[in-house]
Amino acid sequence: MIEKIAKTTKFLLIVTLFWSAILFVYAIFANATIGEAYTGSFRAKDFSGGWTLTDPDGNTVENVQLPTSVKTSIGSTITLKNTLPADVKNGMRLMTRASMSDITVKVNGHVQGKYSKFNFMTYRDALISSFLLIELHNEDANGDIELIITSNKNGTLNLNTVTYAYGNNVWFPYIEDNLPLAAMAFALLFVGLGAILTYFVFQRRTGINRSLLFLGMLTAAIGMWMASESWLRQLIFGSPSYANIFSYLLIETAAGFAAMYFDEIQQHRYRKPYVILVSLLLLQVVVNTVLNFTHVKDYYYTLVYAHVWSGLIILWVFISLFLDIRSGNVRKYSRIAIGMLGMLFSGLLEMIEFYRTPSARLGICLGCGLLFLVAMTVTQTVRDMLDQAEERRLYSEKMNEMTFQTIASTIDAKDEYTGGHSSRVGEYARKIAEKIAAKEHLSEGDLNRLQYIGQMHDIGKIGVPDKVLNKPGKLDEKEFDQMKQHTVIGSEILKNLETIPGLKEGVRSHHERWDGKGYPDGLKGEETPLFARILCLADCFDAMTTDRVYRKRLAKETVIEELEKNKGTQFDPVLADVVLDMIKNGELTC
Repeated sequence: MIEKIAKTTKFLLIVTLFWSAILFVYAIFANATIGEAYTGSFRAKDFSGGWTLTDPDGNTVENVQLPTSVKTSIGSTITLKNTLPADVKNGMRLMTRASMSDITVKVNGHVQGKYSKFNFMTYRDALISSFLLIELHNEDANGDIELIITSNKNGTLNLNTVTYAYGNNVWFPYIEDNLPLAAMAFALLFVGLGAILTYFVFQRRTGINRSLLFLGMLTAAIGMWMASESWLRQLIFGSPSYANIFSYLLIETAAGFAAMYFDEIQQHRYRKPYVILVSLLLLQVVVNTVLNFTHVKDYYYTLVYAHVWSGLIILWVFISLFLDIRSGNVRKYSRIAIGMLGMLFSGLLEMIEFYRTPSARLGICLGCGLLFLVAMTVTQTVRDMLDQAEERRLYSEKMNEMTFQTIASTIDAKDEYTGGHSSRVGEYARKIAEKIAAKEHLSEGDLNRLQYIGQMHDIGKIGVPDKVLNKPGKLDEKEFDQMKQHTVIGSEILKNLETIPGLKEGVRSHHERWDGKGYPDGLKGEETPLFARILCLADCFDAMTTDRVYRKRLAKETVIEELEKNKGTQFDPVLADVVLDMIKNGELTC
């Protein structure tokens, strides 16, 4: 009854969790229904239409819709003009994004906002892209607005949307669009820091592989880079310009972290090419840094050279994977290899996307690829741990088996009339237990454990005098009392051996009787542990079916008669019936 209730309870708990998860997701994405509390709106108003654009050549285009793009060169200027909406009020802010450009905003001829590379403590030729927010007032309604944009790059310059709203509500559309990316960035950062911390905490105790350290470094580096490149970096960092510097350092060296991780996973088979490529990459990063801070060439323009070395590292990883596949070494890290391929392809896609269309989604490909690599690494680690645990279990079982066989042989050698008795009792006990395994919910491990206990059941005979143990005739009362002590002596010998549950109890109680007249504790019925009741039958069966100094082995009919006679008195009646069936079916030989 209890088992049925337990199964029903587990099922209902699972159903409850599953149903709650469905409602959780639905509640997030469902539209508000009638009767729900009013939330209000964070939406910004769009002001991206009706602009007049003057390009660097002086050509004018009317009624331009933003976003758009214009071909420019460094230092060339584009002008956008419009009329502010009539609903502009105090407390509102106008917002647009400067993409690799200086931008000045004039309202009714007065400068109300400016974003320029000359504003920063650290001069940068390639000004980082940032949002420019302009305070608006009642008197600005229906006023003239002019955006003067000076390009910091050659090629296509993006002219972004313009919005306005009360306070920082202008941020809401960008927060909504970029929050998943920012969440991924910080998730990678925390996972990376966790992996690094785990490595340093456990390296001395467990000798944990250094691949975890380099994977942590790679993951943390990509997380920090994604956060610094997010369109929300002005909300994340107090100094987005300095964040932009470390983002270049991280993205230029990310391939180096990946190479060191792959080198560890591949057990240094290709160390020389990895070390050479990473050294050249780091040299390029040093050169790029010197060029940037001496104002010779900005990071933005030298990044391509670091990307060349990163591409060569990616190419070499592909080659090394091919070599490992051909040699069969990849089997040792097959799941991680799949993760590596996913990571490499995502890295290539990220570089292609960077040069094709830099966007607010910068980092999404690389982040997804890295999360996939982390997931496959965790899968591989768990699989390896399970395999190692299984190997240790099998080795431990083998050692236990050899140890118990040795102990059983030692016990049987002391009793010259019962050679092989302990091993046979273990085998008989296992066979009996197999017949009731389903009913009693006994696992394979339980069966192995019972067999070991059977081999050890007479270990206490070590403490019984040889003259008593090997006496050819019937024991007197005093000698029998000494003999009965072997169960107590055995349990005392094994009292500190906790690796095999039930060992001490099985050894102590295998001479207890179903009617409570056994020894040493006079346990009755099911008070005696199941294993001990099985051992009692196995022990007596072997005693009846082997030659003793005082008698010959009993005939099959006599064995059956003895079991029937003592069923319900000496033996558990259910187990006795099991043994009787096994004898009749030839599964136990008399």
